[in-house]
Amino acid sequence: MAIFSGLLAPAFSILASLFAGPSFGFSSQTEPDGTAYLSIQSEESVSGIEIEITGDDGFHLEKTVSVRGGKPFKLTWKQKGTNVTYQLKLTSGDEQTDFEFAVVRPVIAGEVKNFELLSGREDIVDKGRISYRTAFALSGQELKVYNTDGELIEDRNDSKMIDAGASFDLEWDSCDEVFMVYFKGTDDAGRYAEDQRVPWSVGIPHTDVNFDSGKSEIKPNEAPKLDEAFAVLAHELDSLDKANKAVNANLAAQLYIVGYTDTVGSASDNQKLSEGRARAIAQYFLDKGVWCEVYYAGMGEKGQKVETGDSVDEARNRRAQYVIGVQKPAPGGDMPSPSRWRKLADARPRMTQSLPDLPASYLAYKEKAEQERLARRGGSCASGGSSSGGGSGPSSTDTLSSGGGSSSGGGSSEGGGSSSGGSSSSDGGEGPPPAGETPATKKGCSIGTDAGAPAGLALFGLLALGRRRRRR
Repeated sequence: MAIFSGLLAPAFSILASLFAGPSFGFSSQTEPDGTAYLSIQSEESVSGIEIEITGDDGFHLEKTVSVRGGKPFKLTWKQKGTNVTYQLKLTSGDEQTDFEFAVVRPVIAGEVKNFELLSGREDIVDKGRISYRTAFALSGQELKVYNTDGELIEDRNDSKMIDAGASFDLEWDSCDEVFMVYFKGTDDAGRYAEDQRVPWSVGIPHTDVNFDSGKSEIKPNEAPKLDEAFAVLAHELDSLDKANKAVNANLAAQLYIVGYTDTVGSASDNQKLSEGRARAIAQYFLDKGVWCEVYYAGMGEKGQKVETGDSVDEARNRRAQYVIGVQKPAPGGDMPSPSRWRKLADARPRMTQSLPDLPASYLAYKEKAEQERLARRGGSCASGGSSSGGGSGPSSTDTLSSGGGSSSGGGSSEGGGSSSGGSSSSDGGEGPPPAGETPATKKGCSIGTDAGAPAGLALFGLLALGRRRRRR
């Protein structure tokens, strides 16, 4: 007879006839606390039914029971293993039935919260490694890594068990420049969290412009220096456009120009002078056709490249930095506080698809950077393309860095860190879920419940995008 009472959704039952009267059923999946059960039912009362259950995890149970007619008898036990196969022997009088069945215990431990990022930008870019800590147990992990051409250089799925509260590493072999890292962790209940990191940022190498003393006007004979820097800038923005398209993202770049002076003259005059020179350089790039947002700031005598006393004419301190990123540079050292940046221009449509030739010096710089990246990886790297392989299981990784981050989690909890929210799942496609345009915040983005909510930023150049979801 069919027995359907007491079965656990979404588990299903397997029913078998014991003999003419009784029948038995069981759930193929335990309750969240690990409770497994066997149910016996008969139309007529039956006494002295001997039950023997032996699991391949060492579990053994023997019991003699009586079943009242029309009322099912339920025998429960706690399953310790994740996936256990049982041998069942039922004996009633001269009748005996042997049966084998398997029961899965879902890994459901911990509250679904944001993944805690344990890596700094250097770990991702230079070492090909990203580390997290998870608040809930994971039974499945998906990793996708894209290079700055939008190519998938790592694509794998693992099914290692990672305990709630454990830290773990994810590594890849390619030495290609990393544009985006996408990670998804899932538990046996279908709850999951996603995390996307975009460690893309570029410091434009250049020859500093020589200004006349106390002036901020760019002299005609200094323009070629800026033209070379603009060529690099245009190519980097073009690469971002292509990578955005390849991974279905919409990351908006921003250009930051910061100026510095030596210590000759008053500090207040040098502050104004550095701002004026930074603005002049920013305006030059804008006039040349840069299409991203443009900001400038002056540091005056602060952030010296070479520490000097007052009234020292040091050419190496009369300089500027040109940086492309996805949010304001982290303050401190030789970078101003966020409030000091002045916006010169909003993003605008790209006016031309043609690009200037890259200067030979930049090509040499990129080649040197690639060799240095290779050296930091121990001289062994895979090249481009998609790869797959085993993942990293639980580890005792120490915290490499902290400072916020963005990730996402299924379920109804809202933990620390930063994430954005969504209510639907997305498993197909070539790339990770679309990344929206991302307003910068100090700690990252907000946690929400609407699909496609804006994501935010955790570290300069380390953009974190995520969505909070529950699979239904």
